[in-house]
Amino acid sequence: MTLTPKPKRTAGNAWIERTNPLYGLSIADARNIFDVARAHGSPRLQKIYDEIEFTDPILATCVDRRQAALAQLGWKVTANPGADEATAERQRLALEEFVRGIGNLTEAIQHLDLAYFRGFSVVQPIWDGDRVEMISLLNSWNFLFDDEKHLLWNPDCSFDPAMCEDIPEAARIVQIRRPRPIDYPALAIYIRKYLGERDWGRFIERYGIPPVDVVMAPNTTNAERADYVAAADSAKDGNSTVWPAGTPQPSRAEGSRGQDPFTPFIEHQEKLIVLRATGGTLTSLAQADTGSLAGGAQMDVWEQIVASDAAVISEALNRQLFRRFLELRFPGERPCVSFEIGREKELSANEAAELAGKIKAAGYTVNQGEMEEATGFTLEKDAAPAAMGAPIMNKAEPVRGDEKPEKKPGKSLAETLEEALETAMVEAMAKELVQNH
Repeated sequence: MTLTPKPKRTAGNAWIERTNPLYGLSIADARNIFDVARAHGSPRLQKIYDEIEFTDPILATCVDRRQAALAQLGWKVTANPGADEATAERQRLALEEFVRGIGNLTEAIQHLDLAYFRGFSVVQPIWDGDRVEMISLLNSWNFLFDDEKHLLWNPDCSFDPAMCEDIPEAARIVQIRRPRPIDYPALAIYIRKYLGERDWGRFIERYGIPPVDVVMAPNTTNAERADYVAAADSAKDGNSTVWPAGTPQPSRAEGSRGQDPFTPFIEHQEKLIVLRATGGTLTSLAQADTGSLAGGAQMDVWEQIVASDAAVISEALNRQLFRRFLELRFPGERPCVSFEIGREKELSANEAAELAGKIKAAGYTVNQGEMEEATGFTLEKDAAPAAMGAPIMNKAEPVRGDEKPEKKPGKSLAETLEEALETAMVEAMAKELVQNH
């Protein structure tokens, strides 16, 4: 069963496409919409969420940033703890092929992440036998909840759960729900910000351009008064005007007029949205890659948020999609592998070089090829002469005929680390034995 919204709107639900739900919205209106949505949800509230994510630059940036972070993580398939190696390898290869066959997996992951903003998000894999080539991204305003908080399909965008349809198991939807959606407080913040900007516009219109006050020339008649008013209005709009002789020049206020109250108010509302969506502020977000203390702290928080998003979405996809595939492909077998968003953290060039130096100091060597791969540098031996006072190494014996000097293969990085760990453990055990005896 494929969930499809009604393509033709009726008079009752045409608003979903023809009106902007933010027009004329007040705090009181939002409060009423929240109250109605508590029981069964609300198509109007979900449409408002979608609109503010599109309209507000700060909230739109927060949504884009979280989705972009997920897209950069990539994915992998790993064996579950305690799984049989042969079974896990067969399932891993099959699941990797299945995942690569999904044409819009990244879009589906980003769509599921909207649950953190809207409270829930739903996608529907389109199955073809035991394959999925596309995942349908379903609009949140096409769902309501019953009294037990089960999802209901709402193709008509009705406000009445009785007009909705139960979603059968055969639909095989994938859903994520989050108890504290970001858009819930963001909507109230958006309205306050919008009202502040509207009042700010009125303030600028009233006080930004000072009014022009004119004292009419002596012996001016009432019939000439209209000409003075028209000239003053023209001067207020920045136009050139001509005044009768003896008329005092119009006042043009100059210099500072004091701190306006609207800039701090708007900035405060924007900070609240950024704090809720990213765990930081605009300043700390900008410093995230600078190495500063505030930037480092914000980067740690940001990585925790993205890792949490990835873990929740991975678990939902495993439970509601990938385990179904494994059960279809390997009937009777217990799923031994899992899909995971993210890659193993790789060492930086500096970290790899520092680790190689410690390994060298411990008396081991690092394979040149693995070191080049870890650092990204092409490594060559230093041909500089030995330092003064340093012992001169004997030159190698000349090679006769076609004989070539035998090269001893260097240890791999994994082998070197393992041997270093074993050596450290043996030394620690020996030290402990000496101390105890």
